[in-house]
Amino acid sequence: MLSTAQKTTLACSIICYALTLYSFFRMDSWIFLIFFIMHSIFLILFSYLCYRNPKEEDTVDTDAIIASLNNELRRLKDEASEKDAELNTLKEQVASITFEKSANDEETVRLKAELEELKAAPEVQESDPSSILPQNLSKRSESSTVNIIEVAKSVAREFHDAAAKAGLTINISSVDENLLVKADQNLLRILFRNIVDNSIKYMGRHGSLIITVSAVGDDIFVVLKDTGDGLSADETKHIFELNYQGSNRISGNGLGLYQAKAIVEYYGGTIYAKSNAGKGMGVYIQLPTT
Repeated sequence: MLSTAQKTTLACSIICYALTLYSFFRMDSWIFLIFFIMHSIFLILFSYLCYRNPKEEDTVDTDAIIASLNNELRRLKDEASEKDAELNTLKEQVASITFEKSANDEETVRLKAELEELKAAPEVQESDPSSILPQNLSKRSESSTVNIIEVAKSVAREFHDAAAKAGLTINISSVDENLLVKADQNLLRILFRNIVDNSIKYMGRHGSLIITVSAVGDDIFVVLKDTGDGLSADETKHIFELNYQGSNRISGNGLGLYQAKAIVEYYGGTIYAKSNAGKGMGVYIQLPTT
């Protein structure tokens, strides 16, 4: 196979030969002589390049091949390192997913246990709590379907400024984007508003309110848990009673949680609270989906 230098000299020799023939037929002796000499020089140079010792050129080519192979080897090593990193990332993701699934299973078991406790909680007897609800409400079976998570998020946005001023952060936690329940959207908003407003009023310190919404069987399970001062267990039993004012009374007429209880029971659900002084307040709500 010809080298670049050989190809170049051969091409020049052919060109000079063609010009030599051209000048010969034009009967231009000086031009003929010049191109004839150049043609001869290029032929000699071409012959030299063909028959000279190729050792030096072969060495250069060998070095180039070795360098190319080294570059390719480095590239393959880099690709292998990238693949190993991707494989480790995938392993971590699989482990994370497995851990989250396990955690979710444990959370479901815990929620079911709390739901059973919630359903078994003793009810506080009141005289027709539904009397404080708006009149002419649709029956549960006739109510529209509402995404309760969107309602919770809407209320959280509504109270964002008031909560920030009180040093309270509100977070919505749910593994689902949509959890549907048959209910009046305005009543659900009142339900969340009353409980969130209560947390903001009685936090007593900077902290957080986490609203967890989950589907447990045929029920929607809502937990609103803050990190505020809370109440004693004895006082907590009475917070859903009409006009009840606890030892941490600030303002209001004690109607908010009573109304929340009325809304939950109107839709066939159950509401319950747990608290200990200094350990925050948790409100647990169970609502049937249909």
